[in-house]
Amino acid sequence: MGFAISQLTAQQLQNRQSDYEYQLTLITNTLQRLANEEADITMKQMAVGQAYIAANTDEEGVPDEAAIEWVNSQAFNAQFTAKLKEIQAKEQQLDIQKQQIETAQKMASTQVEGWEKNTQSNIEKTFKYGN
Repeated sequence: MGFAISQLTAQQLQNRQSDYEYQLTLITNTLQRLANEEADITMKQMAVGQAYIAANTDEEGVPDEAAIEWVNSQAFNAQFTAKLKEIQAKEQQLDIQKQQIETAQKMASTQVEGWEKNTQSNIEKTFKYGN
């Protein structure tokens, strides 16, 4: 009976480890998606700025100083900055979750090792031959 309980407990801990690994995979995928969104926002910001400057050039192709100042202004960049800060806040939350899951995963791993040692010790004691 004791052997079965040890085996079931070890199996439950291994299942919990698998759940943690799956959760970490989901978080990693979400972090990658957020990084891609950040890159897209930055690219869009550059494209909009370049288009605005291109639309505000003279006949010789020299950009208007006011257009350059507008593209470099906080007002122009505010919408992009707000989106980036929102994404960065989500990334921070996910990083915290990731750290918590990694800690729980290490604890489960330590418990699995302990149960495996306990099971092995019980097997050796139970099935000792020659004594």
